[in-house]
Amino acid sequence: MGKLKIAKVVLPIATSLEFDYLVPSGFMVRRGTRVLVDFHGKKRAGIVVGFAKKSKAQNIKTILGASPCLNKEHVQFAKDLTRIYPYTLGEFLFMMLPPYIRRVKRITLNDQRFFQPNAQGIQGEKKAAPQLFFIKGDDFRTRYESLRIRIKEALRDGSVLICFPQLLYLEVAKKIIEKDFSVPIAVIHSQMNPRELFGRWGNSRQKSLILGTRVSLFYYPWDLKMIVIDEENSPFYFQEEKPFYHIFDVAHLLSHLKGTDLFLAGDYPSLHSYKLIKEKKIHFEDRGEEKVNIQLLSLGQRRKRKVLPHLLVELLRKSIEENKRGVVLYNRSGFARVLACSSCGHMLNCTTCSGFLRSTLKETSGFCPYCGKKEPIPKICPQCNTGYIRSFGLGIERVEAILKKNFPEARIDSWEKRNQHSQVILATSKILSFLYHKELFDIGFVLDADISLSRPDYDATFDTFLYFRKLTFFFKDRLYIFSRNSNHYLFQYVTQGWENFYRRELTLRRKLQLPPYGCIAKITLRAKNQNTLFKRSEYLYNRLKTKRLEVYGAFQERPFKLRGKFRYSIIIKSTKRLLLRRIIKEEIVHLRSSNLQCAIAIN
Repeated sequence: MGKLKIAKVVLPIATSLEFDYLVPSGFMVRRGTRVLVDFHGKKRAGIVVGFAKKSKAQNIKTILGASPCLNKEHVQFAKDLTRIYPYTLGEFLFMMLPPYIRRVKRITLNDQRFFQPNAQGIQGEKKAAPQLFFIKGDDFRTRYESLRIRIKEALRDGSVLICFPQLLYLEVAKKIIEKDFSVPIAVIHSQMNPRELFGRWGNSRQKSLILGTRVSLFYYPWDLKMIVIDEENSPFYFQEEKPFYHIFDVAHLLSHLKGTDLFLAGDYPSLHSYKLIKEKKIHFEDRGEEKVNIQLLSLGQRRKRKVLPHLLVELLRKSIEENKRGVVLYNRSGFARVLACSSCGHMLNCTTCSGFLRSTLKETSGFCPYCGKKEPIPKICPQCNTGYIRSFGLGIERVEAILKKNFPEARIDSWEKRNQHSQVILATSKILSFLYHKELFDIGFVLDADISLSRPDYDATFDTFLYFRKLTFFFKDRLYIFSRNSNHYLFQYVTQGWENFYRRELTLRRKLQLPPYGCIAKITLRAKNQNTLFKRSEYLYNRLKTKRLEVYGAFQERPFKLRGKFRYSIIIKSTKRLLLRRIIKEEIVHLRSSNLQCAIAIN
C-alpha cells in the first residue's frame, strides 16, 4: 500500500462522488478506515473506500486524522445495498457506525478491538453457499429449542446475531437465552444512549452473542457465523423512512457476503417466505402444534344495528357466571371516533393533521389518533357558533362503559388496569405486543374483524388472518369473531389448517400478479406546501409513466396532512422486481430536496 498515496473518501451525503485526499506518511489507512477531512472549509468525517495513484483534482487536501472502524468487507456490503436501494455508499457506510463516532470530534480510536482483519476473503477465498432455514413454532421458547444447539456450535468459531421486531420481545427472549450461555450477551437497539451503544458495539466485535432490533444487522461482528430473524412476518422489520430497507434484504445480502446461514423463525411465515418454502429454496422445520380454537359468529346485514351484538352480551354473561376471564378486542382507541357539531355537523380536526379528533373519558381535551396531539374541545361549534359539540361513533372506552352498565357486578377493566381479578378486559390490537409474556385468558371476542378487512390494502386479508391466528395464542377455550361479512373468503379458511389459506392466497395473487409474484412499490412524498408537493408528485408520476410501468396516483394519503406536512402517494406495479428497484433508484435522485421528504415501501 506504500505507493497508494491518494485515498478515495465518501461522506454521508446524497452523492455517489468519491473525493480524493492525500494520505500522510505514517498514517495507517485502508478500506473502511474512518478519516477526518476538510470538506468545503468544514471538518467532516468520511470513510475510505479505495485508493488511487493519480487524481484529476487540483490542490488535493490532506487527511487530518484516521481511526480503524470498518474494513473492506463493510465497503462491499454497502455497495451491495446501493444496488437495490436508492442511497449512496457513504450513507450506508455511516449506518454501520454508531452515532457516537459519526461526529467529527469522536475521531481517536486506539482500542485494539477496532484493529481487525481486513476481510481478505471477499475476493480471494471462496465461501460456502449459505443455507436458508425457516423454523415454525407457536412461541419463541419452542423455536429457540430448535436453534439452541446450532447457536452453541456457531459460538465455538465466531459470533451469532439474533434479531427481534420489538424491544419488549427482545427482553423476554434474553431471559430465556441467557440461562444457556456463559458468553456475555450484547443487546443492541437504536433507542440506546449513544455512548452506551458505542460501548456495546465495541465489545461485540468478535466471539459475541448479539440480540438486537433491525438496526443491529448494520453493526454485525467481524466473525459472524449465524443470523437469526425471529418473527420474520412482523411489520416492524420494514423501515420506510430514509434510508428505507427491509430486514430480509439486508440479512440475505449479509448472509451471502459472510457465507453465513440465515435462519428465519416465527409462528407463521410471510407469504414471500412460504413461496420460497414451496419452491424448496428454504429448508422448513415445523415445530408448531396447530390448535384452531376460532368460531365465527355472523351478525347478518340488518339495517338497525345495536351498539354491541346481543350475542356478545349473552356470551359474556355466561363467561362471567362460569368465573372465566374474557377479553373483548376492539381496535378503536378513545371514547368516540369523532367530535362533531349537533347542528351543522362540522367535525373537529387536529390542527397539525387532517385527522378527526377523538374524545376520551380520561381527559376533557380531544386527541389526534395519528400524532397524539391534545386540543381543547369547545362547547360551541366554531363553524356555526350555535350547535353544541357532541361525541359520535364507537371507541373502546365506550364499549367498556356499555359493558359496565350491562354487568354492574362484574369486574371490568381496560388492558392497562387488568389484574388477576379482572373478569372482562377491554383491549386493542396492541395486545399482540404482550404475546411473548404468555399471559393466558379463557375466552376472547373480536369486534373489529370487518374494520381490519375493509382496509384499502391488498395485504388486508393476509394481515387479518395473522391477527386472528396470533390472538388464539392468548386463549385457552375459544376465540369468537363477530362479522357482518361472513361470506368473505377469509372466513372459509380461518378455522382450517394455516397452509390451506396460504395456498388460496398465493393462487389469487398469482392470477393478479401481486406480491410475491409481482412487485408493488409505494412512494409517499411529504412537504409543508401543498401546491409544491402536488407539482412534484405529478412530475414524478409523469416520469414513471414514461418507463412503461403500471403507475397509479398521485393519491392523497390518509390522513392527508400529518404532523404539519401534506402527503401524496404513488403506486407502481411491475412483474420485474430488479427493474422496478433500478427505476426507483434513478428517480429518487430527482426528488432530493430540503423541503421534500420521501418514504418508500417495496413488496
